[in-house]
Amino acid sequence: MTNYLVRVECAAQLEAADDLRAELTADFDVIADALFDLDDLHDQDLNADLATGILTFSIGVVSDDEFGALDRALGAVRTALHAAGRGTPGWERQYRMLRQEVEEEPIRAS
Repeated sequence: MTNYLVRVECAAQLEAADDLRAELTADFDVIADALFDLDDLHDQDLNADLATGILTFSIGVVSDDEFGALDRALGAVRTALHAAGRGTPGWERQYRMLRQEVEEEPIRAS
């Protein structure tokens, strides 16, 4: 098993596009709390650019390979977005995936 760091960027496509900043601000705490409540992740982080509506998830996962790491991280993102009422199925209509990046974390010396 290997530690991976996965970054996922999503662009908010919320219903009230005129008030995107307010909707994203209202969702942020719920999404972050849900992300941090997931047990099988480490080093979770969530950033929001309110001007562009972009959420950036950084998620540490342990997996056999990069594909498994990406799959687990995307599941975590879906779970967090779902907690904010951006339900599955159809969550991708509220938050459009922009980019996914997976990198193996270096082994840390003790």
